[in-house]
Amino acid sequence: MMAGFIMAGRIQAAIFVVLSTLISLLFPPLIVFNNAAIALITLRKGWQQGIVYTLLASVTLLIISAALDQQASRGFLAGLANWLPMVVIASALALTKSWSKTLQLILITATAGVLLFHFMQPDAAAYWKPVLEQFKPLLKQGYQLSDAKIDESINDVAKWMTGTFAAALALISILSLIIARNWQAVLFNPGGFGEEFRQINLGKQAAIAVLVGIAIAVLTMNQLVVELIMVGIAVFMFQGLALAHALVKKHNLNKAWLIGLYLMMFLLLIQMIVLLATFGIIDTFVDFRRKKPGNPN
Repeated sequence: MMAGFIMAGRIQAAIFVVLSTLISLLFPPLIVFNNAAIALITLRKGWQQGIVYTLLASVTLLIISAALDQQASRGFLAGLANWLPMVVIASALALTKSWSKTLQLILITATAGVLLFHFMQPDAAAYWKPVLEQFKPLLKQGYQLSDAKIDESINDVAKWMTGTFAAALALISILSLIIARNWQAVLFNPGGFGEEFRQINLGKQAAIAVLVGIAIAVLTMNQLVVELIMVGIAVFMFQGLALAHALVKKHNLNKAWLIGLYLMMFLLLIQMIVLLATFGIIDTFVDFRRKKPGNPN
């Protein structure tokens, strides 16, 4: 098991962090396991050790960047930008022992990140266009699109990239932390993770903030507000997911319901994120988990 190997000793942890960093460069989705390793070390051994292994992973990227004749400093800074937030949120979870407060922190941080980016880059779309244009050859080859059509698509996507990027980072960070917390529970508190995960509730203030944002977005179609809502939906999705797990547990339903849910997420990811976030927000006010079967009140 990966968690057991990481916790077996400093050498094993270092080996896992370095190897998972290299593998995630080849298969980017596996970055969640690399993030989870940093988070697990932080949860179990403290933020100081989390920073040590963050530096180790970042130095690995620095060396790879230098070997590929790229700017070594960019690789190092990219590593710090990715793993330091994991140390922060893992430390917050370890300190507060509250998923709700930790998710609130992620929501506030991601929202502040979007606002700060727009402050520093008033024309955010212009910043993202050169990044997206790197994918032009792939789009042209894979979808047989004309240059004009590709440019139009890039212009449309660039407008929303800041919010999309922030929402994706929030999703990846939370998923990585969930994996780390589950690893910790398997090793040191069997069964403990499921109980705390099923209790996730971000609170009415966060829900009201998202609902007000949605109302403003509908009335004004303000781009910045829409991007902030994207972040809110990404985070509230996990409350909806926790609600689904809680209801299956509460009513002793077959786990096939959860398998079906995850299958739907695989097939219709965006739609399911929105649906789960909607139920998560409603649950903040209704509290489905405390309702007794057959009791409407």
